[in-house]
Amino acid sequence: MNVSTLLADPNAVELVSFISNPNSITIVIRTNQSAGSCPLCHHLSRSRHSSYVRKVADLPWHGVAISLLLHTRKFRCRNELCIRKVFCERLPKVVRVYARKTVRCNDALTWLAFALGGEAGARTAGRLNLTASGDTLLRRIRQRSLKTSDQSESPRVLGVDDFAFRRGHRYGTILVDLEKRKPIDLLPDREAETLKVWLAAHPGIEIVSRDRSGAYADGVRRGAPQAKQVADRWHLLKNATEVLEKTIDRNRRSLKRSLFETEAVVPPEAPSEITPAVPDQTRPPCPLSPYHEERKELYDLVKTMQRQGLTINQIRLQLNRHHTTIARFYRAAEYPLTTRPRGSRLIRPFQEYLRARWAEGCHNAKELFLELSEQGYRGSALTVRRATTDWREPCQHAK
Repeated sequence: MNVSTLLADPNAVELVSFISNPNSITIVIRTNQSAGSCPLCHHLSRSRHSSYVRKVADLPWHGVAISLLLHTRKFRCRNELCIRKVFCERLPKVVRVYARKTVRCNDALTWLAFALGGEAGARTAGRLNLTASGDTLLRRIRQRSLKTSDQSESPRVLGVDDFAFRRGHRYGTILVDLEKRKPIDLLPDREAETLKVWLAAHPGIEIVSRDRSGAYADGVRRGAPQAKQVADRWHLLKNATEVLEKTIDRNRRSLKRSLFETEAVVPPEAPSEITPAVPDQTRPPCPLSPYHEERKELYDLVKTMQRQGLTINQIRLQLNRHHTTIARFYRAAEYPLTTRPRGSRLIRPFQEYLRARWAEGCHNAKELFLELSEQGYRGSALTVRRATTDWREPCQHAK
């Protein structure tokens, strides 16, 4: 048997024995190096401190799982200037520090991960008796990508966007090299000063793709004045979609009427066997629900104040309503009908109880949710919070 194919590094380890199990084989090996190199000061030491055993997985043999019992040693560092007094023997070609698999076993899993991905790679690895989950294979890809990326080199095209450490509470900034399509750094917040400091330490950036955040614009302007700022495509598409949805929502009735009128037009030379299209008979309008009645009253009030010459901000301050609601009614040509969330149907039977408890002074949505649950409510706490949002007074900003 060729020992070089059995052992990953015959110059560093030697074979001791085999232990055969029903479904696996354990190979006992030990190190044969006369000295060890300190990982901090690289000073060679022959002063042995102790020994210990590591168990690591290796490549399988014809589908049979192989594990290694590695007898290795600890050495004392005799360099008086080094802070490391005791260190473990390093075997870089056999197994890395803290690793549970050999280097060649990890390399095989990494190749599988790049070729097949997470779950497909895990299924193939299982057939080969290489135990690894899909998440493990994805970690191998990320680790290899981070090792091959040059962190010291400044990107030419930088992408800047925010992300949530904890949604609704704490946000940070992610920086991406858009040419290599790799994240390169994370910043602890979304402040202009933090971004400015990072950009100043990484000169050579020519283009910065960002959203329309004023803080990011200021940070780029101060930290990389030579860079050209562009709006990223995702936010452009998102903003355009939101504007289109709002426009359609404001003109929903007009669009429906146009659709009926278009369907009612008969082609000039319609074939005799085809019955001309007949417009749908529209049903008489249904009475508005209490929710829409209140909303319609607010809409009429906003339009009345608009005809009196008041601006959106003036109307918002007088009515103590959210700016988005007032602006939507202000720009709408007619009352915009909206659909309530599905959860509102579940809470509708409890509206009277909610209003009574609210009038009594209970304004805690979590407490109201618990009380409704005892009465048979099967919805979520978020639905209760939404149902009471319009009853809350707007926050007064401190001057």
